[in-house]
Amino acid sequence: MDVGSVVNQGLIGMQKSQASMAQSAQQIAQAGTTQRADSPQANSQSQDLSEALVNLKAQSQVFDSSAKVVKAADETIGTLLDVRA
Repeated sequence: MDVGSVVNQGLIGMQKSQASMAQSAQQIAQAGTTQRADSPQANSQSQDLSEALVNLKAQSQVFDSSAKVVKAADETIGTLLDVRA
């Protein structure tokens, strides 16, 4: 596998997780503004909020992992350049 494609895959992973985190953050921000706590839909919104929080944390870890892939590829490129020099 080409090191450049590894970098691209890492960047794609970072972009996708960032978009998902933004969506989850939007859901969290809107959670308390749509219904009263004693309404019948409050339980459903509580579950949606929980899912958004879990997704936010999971996507944060995906982002970190993708960043580590990019860093490893960068270090590999640096090592290859050092060997060639």
